[in-house]
Amino acid sequence: MKNATDRSAAAKKAAAKRKRNAAANKADATRKANVAAKKRSESAVKAAATRKANAAATKRSQAAKKANETRKRNAAVSTPENVTL
Repeated sequence: MKNATDRSAAAKKAAAKRKRNAAANKADATRKANVAAKKRSESAVKAAATRKANAAATKRSQAAKKANETRKRNAAVSTPENVTL
């Protein structure tokens, strides 16, 4: 039969193992959370860049439409059929 000292040493050893396991689990959870946060951050940066690019494209498109309308108006005014002397 084991004596009290042996049981106490085993209990201390088990407690230390539980402590190490808990620390490892916590570290693993932190690592996973950090990876997820990094992915979210990268996605947000990419989305912001896309929004910025889309806004610029919309501005270019609107400017091109306006320029096209102006060009058509100017062309219609300067054609010989429309010019009265």
